[in-house]
Amino acid sequence: MPQSHAEAMEFKTSRLANLDILRGVVILAILIININYFSTPSLLRYNPLAFGEFSSVDQWAWFLEYSLVKQRFMTLLALLYGVGIMLFVAKYEKLGTSPTKPFIFRSLILILLGLAHAYLIWDGDILVAYAICGLLVFWLRAAPAYLLVGLGVLLAFGSVAPDMWNAIHAMTNPPATPEWWSPEAATAQQQALQQYQGSWWDLTPNRIKEAWQRQSLDFIYFTVWRCSGLMMLGMGLWKLGVLTSKTALKQFAIWGLLVGLVISLGATWELVSSGFKYTVFVGVNSLGFYLGSIILALGYLGLIMLWGRTRFLTPIQNILAKAGRMAFSLYIMQSVICAVLFYGYGFDWFGKVSRSELWIFVLAIWAFQLMFVAVWFKYFKRGPLESIWRKGYEWAAKH
Repeated sequence: MPQSHAEAMEFKTSRLANLDILRGVVILAILIININYFSTPSLLRYNPLAFGEFSSVDQWAWFLEYSLVKQRFMTLLALLYGVGIMLFVAKYEKLGTSPTKPFIFRSLILILLGLAHAYLIWDGDILVAYAICGLLVFWLRAAPAYLLVGLGVLLAFGSVAPDMWNAIHAMTNPPATPEWWSPEAATAQQQALQQYQGSWWDLTPNRIKEAWQRQSLDFIYFTVWRCSGLMMLGMGLWKLGVLTSKTALKQFAIWGLLVGLVISLGATWELVSSGFKYTVFVGVNSLGFYLGSIILALGYLGLIMLWGRTRFLTPIQNILAKAGRMAFSLYIMQSVICAVLFYGYGFDWFGKVSRSELWIFVLAIWAFQLMFVAVWFKYFKRGPLESIWRKGYEWAAKH
């Protein structure tokens, strides 16, 4: 039976709202991991026993974050970026205008904003990488859906294939534990606490060094392949109608969660129960992490998108959808808040907050951001940075 115009508009609105809900969940969830990069010495993010004390509560927090969150929601963010490309193209084609020029300017502006974020606030910026990868995959938008999905999966897993092979090799031929994995606790702790002390200017050389490392060698050898692959996967899934198919989403939710949880929880538990042995970390844990991150992310995608099709907890859906509509602004806001909280030019709490205590900070930031979102959308249609971004590329495309 053909849809009425009202029914068609309702479907369009609901499907976009579903994507906004998913984006809102993702942008809040990535804070759970990103806050550790602002607050925790790098070694402790992988071997939390390196400095000695590590309570059972902290151990559970680490276990759940590493197995259920780390890289899972960044995977979804890249998928959503690919979907966003298709929606952007459809919008301009509907207007009878080529999307090429505005998309190029949109990406260039995002690169500039990302560079400012990376070199002025936090070296862990992902915006530059997403903008460049988006520019690359944009030219494949007309490719057949199955080709996009196939290439996407190939690149996403191919980018970690050497690491997966090394993990398998480590399981059969355990390597020696390097000295840096278990340093002298007191000395390592003292050095770590000094890492982010000092003024903003004092921290600038290291921030520039780390940002350049991520945007050069790391990008060339890993990020460009994985992000581009995930974006193509998102583009292909959208073209196939998978993200609007209740049946397909159910399959994603069931199999993604079932397989993803078994792999992710099992591999991480093996590491924790071993006492964080280096051989387990680079072996079964790494293999499970690389496989589980994408599979479990697809399970989350199915579950959240199915939830968005229901009226269960509608007020929460509404606020998450609003958060998704200003995900860019919230991402930068999280960086500013965390930098002030943990770096020397702010409250100087780097290395002084336990893994479980960080959850208090996460919940507080979530509460603040959701209140900000609720107030902002009473007066404006878009987030602050989203408005600047959109006005920028629309103006540039007209001139």
